[in-house]
Amino acid sequence: MRLEFNEEHLLKLMKDFYILTNIRIVLFDDEFREVLSYPYTDCPFCKMMKQHPAAGALCKESDTHSFRQSRADKQLLIYHCHAGLIEATIPLVDNHAVIGYLMFGQISDAESLHDLEQMLLGVLKKHQLPAVKDCCRDIPLKTNEEIEAAAKIMEACTFYVLYDEAIALRRQNFVNNLQTYLRSHLQENLTAEAIADSLNISRSKLYLACDKNLGMGIAEYVRLLRIDEARRLLKETDYSITRIANMTGFADYNYFCRVFKKMTGVSAKKYRS
Repeated sequence: MRLEFNEEHLLKLMKDFYILTNIRIVLFDDEFREVLSYPYTDCPFCKMMKQHPAAGALCKESDTHSFRQSRADKQLLIYHCHAGLIEATIPLVDNHAVIGYLMFGQISDAESLHDLEQMLLGVLKKHQLPAVKDCCRDIPLKTNEEIEAAAKIMEACTFYVLYDEAIALRRQNFVNNLQTYLRSHLQENLTAEAIADSLNISRSKLYLACDKNLGMGIAEYVRLLRIDEARRLLKETDYSITRIANMTGFADYNYFCRVFKKMTGVSAKKYRS
């Protein structure tokens, strides 16, 4: 899917984040491609690592793993990269679909610049790269408290840019058609075969498309839409919970209650009250 964004607006936000935290922040699309960053270039150490074939492959592998993990968990992830530096990744989720990622990094939680320098020199030596005297340049030291605070600010930025439409998604026909079909057939017994037939694609292609575009399987997505609709009906109507369960495709009332509580954290009765 193609990620669209207001570059001027988003770049201003990135600059503000950097002024406040002194941490580089980067926007990636849903294919893990870098599309915008501030500052525009990597710090000298990371730039050298990414230009080295073996080290660069490890950098890419570390980034990819973080994207996949944060997408699976649908939440912020703070971690050490393969070189020992701190990074944080958070998915941009629009209508349950992951459309991109924000990441910050190239910072350290080392106790001192000396400790950081020794760690980086060790990494350079491991990859047989030249020992650079100022390898610590542009890598700020942060306490755990500062790192967590910066991560929370970045998390708040994701909600802001999505709400303000600084970032948007040009959805493929697949996503639009899938949502239209599912929302109008929630009361029915929705099988993968029936859904695939409605979209004129094979069942295997349906599975692949859901995993790529939604970050979840078709069964999980159907349950999510059903519970979303049940929540709406509980808020906006006086229908009995049994009727709402039937209207959203749950023939078994007890199963509906279990799924609702698992996905929302509260019972349907308590949610309504």
